Amino acid sequence: MSELQVALSHAVKLALVALLAGLVVRGRTRLCWSFPAYALAILVGNTLATFWPDRFYTPSFYVLKQGAYDILKMAVALELAWRAFEAFPGARRTARLVLLALLGVSTLALGVLTPPSSYEKVWEWKPATATAALWLLTATALLVVWYQVPVHEWQRAIMLGLVPYLLVVVTTLDLLRRHGWDPLRVTVGLLDSAAYLALLLFWNWAAWRPDPALEATAPAAKPA
Repeated sequence: MSELQVALSHAVKLALVALLAGLVVRGRTRLCWSFPAYALAILVGNTLATFWPDRFYTPSFYVLKQGAYDILKMAVALELAWRAFEAFPGARRTARLVLLALLGVSTLALGVLTPPSSYEKVWEWKPATATAALWLLTATALLVVWYQVPVHEWQRAIMLGLVPYLLVVVTTLDLLRRHGWDPLRVTVGLLDSAAYLALLLFWNWAAWRPDPALEATAPAAKPA
């Protein structure tokens, strides 16, 4: 790792620790149980690769941890969809049909059309997983807007943050596909780390801010 890569990696770790602390302090872990698991997995993978690079900063560990991250991202997307529509039967029926269709297409793309995961072909399999999560999150967000389903600000922030970040992932991996892995590997890695750090800063702001609903109902202070 270069010095800049290490610095970004440490910044990401600090942001993840602050994010997890914010979720616990503000009581927001219950709003999406799979999200803390996702953030913790990122923190563990980042820490192992940074402090023990000889053992964990390797192609095989990269593929393993990315597989775990992708599974947890899909879990976050599905849980957000389930939580958004569980109390609205009409919207839930439509959401179920849309999400089942997307899951079917995603499963076909990942299981049949995508080549086996390998470090050398990262630009071929990783965009498919990122796109599948992107579809699920975008469909959920559109259905929430269409049916005017009330969702918590933190759940909205998860979707608002992940969608543009996943677009960055797909775009950068398309650059790798077009220009090759070796020439752009370091540049794309730095761009991905910087984009993810920006995402974590946004999530920290959303996780630590007071609940607007509680602020609105809090009694005003009496003048002295």
